[in-house]
Amino acid sequence: MPVLDTYIKGLKSYKGFSGDIVCHKTLPRKPGRFSDGEDAPGFSNDLTPVLEMLGISTLYRHQARAISKIQKGIHTVVATPTASGKSLIYNLPVLDALISEPDSHALYLFPLKALARDQMDTLARMLKAASGPEESPELTAGVYDGDITAYRKSKIRKAPPNILLSNPEMLHLAMLAHHRLWESFFSRLKFVVVDEVHTYRGVMGSNMAWVFRRLLRICQFYGAAPKFIFCSATIGNPAQLSERLTGLPVEVVDGQDAPVGKKHVIMMRGLEGAAQTAITLIHAAVHRGL
Repeated sequence: MPVLDTYIKGLKSYKGFSGDIVCHKTLPRKPGRFSDGEDAPGFSNDLTPVLEMLGISTLYRHQARAISKIQKGIHTVVATPTASGKSLIYNLPVLDALISEPDSHALYLFPLKALARDQMDTLARMLKAASGPEESPELTAGVYDGDITAYRKSKIRKAPPNILLSNPEMLHLAMLAHHRLWESFFSRLKFVVVDEVHTYRGVMGSNMAWVFRRLLRICQFYGAAPKFIFCSATIGNPAQLSERLTGLPVEVVDGQDAPVGKKHVIMMRGLEGAAQTAITLIHAAVHRGL
């Protein structure tokens, strides 16, 4: 019997969870739906090395639809499930545009510093693979957050990378408040990527709505009109939220075209409390090498 099946069987027979588990459903696997030649996005530059480095031969349909919208200059929100390739949706058109215009920039905003750092590792490999013709300058990326030194911050302001990964706090306090120090960045800003857009709701969302409007005014002041790309896996009104955050018209790409493996869904009351229940589940999983 597979390890996962024994894990689930053990949970359901565990006396400590007696009366706690109320439902167990199994969701079947679903195959992926891939883009064909007709709906595949056309890139100005050869990004085959990037896709090969990632082990990708064909895009999913939702990826192709979203990239096509971005390439047409449409503000786009991608609301697809976790692990459906959302980062590739914004990275590919951004890389394509940067190769064509190596003096342009993109701003990636993440709600947590850890997310930006995680993306930076993958992005660095993509940039290396996406190097254009030999005479083209090398594309760069960098993180701008509270953990880097003042010396590093000064270097980034004076010579901004092509792709800058940051967070809302740094955008508000360090960049927009001192926008004249960032003139070369804002004047050539082509894309603004807002990851985990569902986190910008409530009071946080109200504050970010003003921050985004200020960003747009400053870009306009320097002669730029960046396109926004929003991403979220857990949101029911993606277009409405994105439009309220920025005041811009936004089109949605949703649906699930990526493959989905078989899933077990177990619903529990958490009689011992959510934290203790989670600890018990983790211990049981680690014990089985999961």
